[in-house]
Amino acid sequence: MRLLLISYYFPPCGGATVQRWLKWIPILVEQGFEITVLTTKDGDYPVYDDSLLAEIPQEVTVIRTKTFKFEKIWKIFSGNKKPIPYGNISQDKEQNLINRILIWIRLNLIIPDIRKFWNPSAIKKAIEYLRTTPVDFVITTGPPHSTHLIGLKLKNKFNIKWIADWRDPWTSIYYLQLNPPTFVSRYWHKSLETKVAQNADWNVVVSEHLASQLPTDKVSVIYSGYDEKKILPPKISKIKNGNEPFKLKFIGNITEGQRLDILIQIIAKAFPDEDIELSFIGTNLSEEYRNLLQNLLSGKFVCKNFVPHYVALKEMLDSQVLLLLINYYPGAEGMLTTKLFEYLASYNKILCLGPHNSEAEKLIYRYEAGKCFDINESEAAIEYLRNLYRLWQSGKPLKNEKDISELSAQNQVSRLIDLLYNLRN
Repeated sequence: MRLLLISYYFPPCGGATVQRWLKWIPILVEQGFEITVLTTKDGDYPVYDDSLLAEIPQEVTVIRTKTFKFEKIWKIFSGNKKPIPYGNISQDKEQNLINRILIWIRLNLIIPDIRKFWNPSAIKKAIEYLRTTPVDFVITTGPPHSTHLIGLKLKNKFNIKWIADWRDPWTSIYYLQLNPPTFVSRYWHKSLETKVAQNADWNVVVSEHLASQLPTDKVSVIYSGYDEKKILPPKISKIKNGNEPFKLKFIGNITEGQRLDILIQIIAKAFPDEDIELSFIGTNLSEEYRNLLQNLLSGKFVCKNFVPHYVALKEMLDSQVLLLLINYYPGAEGMLTTKLFEYLASYNKILCLGPHNSEAEKLIYRYEAGKCFDINESEAAIEYLRNLYRLWQSGKPLKNEKDISELSAQNQVSRLIDLLYNLRN
């Protein structure tokens, strides 16, 4: 079976944006699928991770087309002082007037997103490809959701089978919830979302909540999963070793609506004198958070900006507690990050801070992997951490025991393959 995957983000782009399909593609190739990826050349990427290029199977054809880079304009107006925002479109008082105007324009006039300027070159190249190379399916993955508009165009032109893959919500995505655009802009977003969802032959989503929000019944939930070939937890549970500190780690980006301030306070109160190490891996913490850490946990925290994915996996394994933050915004119950599946695969304890009844919470409890607390349950969270520390101090292992292999990317891709064959027939 031959697939054309269209994705704005693809290695050397790094970070969470590429992990879902980077896990799936090698498995599909092993199962005999022929895959061509249409992606950007030097796009506006949140981070670069050249190490991921080696994970693309040689059998995969990658076609890259140029795109307009908004980053250049952003740096001109921001004076190179602030990075271009990715998944964080906020208008705060610290921004100068020009930056606030740029963000207002982005929220209200550039619909659905700034990456839409790649679409003309991508559509042109996709049409050239499809005229000479028949495929069984075109698959578009978003965000950016403007990529789905490429699939819609190709569907109308060639009447090909098209699957829209939704890694995040569209109209209910958190930064639009926290920074609502005008009524007209919201209507425009909703109209495009409905057109995509209803015209796609099928929609694949990352969570049950997202499936329930799409205006269509042509939808399947397939988790991103974890790559069982990359995450190999020690066969023997790690216990306290000499003078090693008790390690708590947050892996990934801090985004709007997450209460990192509360989490830092919880950890500081749980361990006022103990030998701990709190690490933030792969995020550039604001000065405000760094000052809070310095005041409450001086000498007990480590901050590392972006690291290659394989390094992040090693950091996950080398910890006692992994920290997860769920955003406070309407629809947060459907938030499922790729990171969570890798957290689960590490078999380390998880402390999740966020609103209850999220799908992340349900998975954590289903696999007995940790505890989840709301921000008004600080005392319970503190006691949970204290109990874990006491167990670790006494030499007892903290590893989870419940099998999670059904969440592996290998098992999740098998569901995708079944779907593809059913739709083709």
